[in-house]
Amino acid sequence: MLGYAMSNIAPEETQVGSPLPRFERERASLGAMGAAQWTGQFRTRPHSLLDVRGLSSVEDWKLSLPRGCRRTLSGKVDKMDFYVTARPIRGGEPAPHSSLAHFRCVVEHEMRLIAAGGNDPDGFLEALSEGVGRYAGTTRMAGTIREYRIGSPKGKVIAFAHEVVKGRTIRGQWFYSTDEASKCYVWFHSVQDLVRRAIEMENIDIVDLGPSGSDAFSELKERYGFKAVDDWPAVADYMGPFVYEEGQESDTIGGIQSKIFESLM
Repeated sequence: MLGYAMSNIAPEETQVGSPLPRFERERASLGAMGAAQWTGQFRTRPHSLLDVRGLSSVEDWKLSLPRGCRRTLSGKVDKMDFYVTARPIRGGEPAPHSSLAHFRCVVEHEMRLIAAGGNDPDGFLEALSEGVGRYAGTTRMAGTIREYRIGSPKGKVIAFAHEVVKGRTIRGQWFYSTDEASKCYVWFHSVQDLVRRAIEMENIDIVDLGPSGSDAFSELKERYGFKAVDDWPAVADYMGPFVYEEGQESDTIGGIQSKIFESLM
């Protein structure tokens, strides 16, 4: 059985996801973004927010941080040897991260969090199940991924950050990394890059890193300027349309369907 499975597995970076239309991707994104709270259904967990309206550059943000955080960003992150590529998720095409290489990122990430890197037998199946569910979720959603490779632009995929822009808010939706990437300050780079682009983008007021899985992670985000806010929809404006990068398709019908679905949530 193992031999049969191995002989039929897709190549490492072949995209195998379903070619979902943009409307379905936007609809799949809303729950994870916390639409239940901004549509008045129920309260979700606090979101970690950074207001960028008073910042003129990413250097302004860095200067506002504690010395240890500035040292991490300037002394560690800026010297790392990895390459980042923006890969838009398009309607009608498989998600660019629907591959075995990206699945490895998700599963290794969950193994570290839940199963102590695979050394906890009781947590192994839980982590694997969580990883499969999270991989299926992120590859069904809208937005853009920032893909991290080590060594060269064609090197091994070690992490990806999935982000979505809606209304006047840019959301760091998901971040998954291999064990190798966890030692390379990739998450810190992804946050810095997200802040930089939010400052540079027109009509973006807030960077939202979403809810945290632990108090320790909330505290880490807060050290980098992201405050945990209970009534976060009062601060982060998600009421406008999904915003796409240049080159991503314009789908007027899909946009109308998404607005109707959101109004019915």
